[in-house]
Amino acid sequence: MKLTYYFEVLDLISSYEYGFAKTLEAAFKKEKRKLTTFEVDILFKAFENQPHWKPLIESARNKMASRDLAFRDALHLKLKEYVTPVQRDEFERFLGEKSKELVERLEEAKDVMKRLKERE
Repeated sequence: MKLTYYFEVLDLISSYEYGFAKTLEAAFKKEKRKLTTFEVDILFKAFENQPHWKPLIESARNKMASRDLAFRDALHLKLKEYVTPVQRDEFERFLGEKSKELVERLEEAKDVMKRLKERE
């Protein structure tokens, strides 16, 4: 699996979605019927207010805001307060991934050129 510098943010989003899906599934099994939108809203409020989400969401906001500003020169105004300096190892990992992509593309292009040459 290729990891991007947004992996931690995507990991949190998938954990959140999976956790809420399991919450909905448990409520559905308990009630033995489809839930109303009102019931789902109540479940969602309870789920999102669980204390363990707060530091995880804050961390994801910080990473997204800081990395977007550092790597893409994009500032999200709603996330402006979360911007912090990006660590050196994050830059190296990002640049390493970009270099790897370039090497992979060159290898693919090399194979294409060989095939074209063989056709002549």
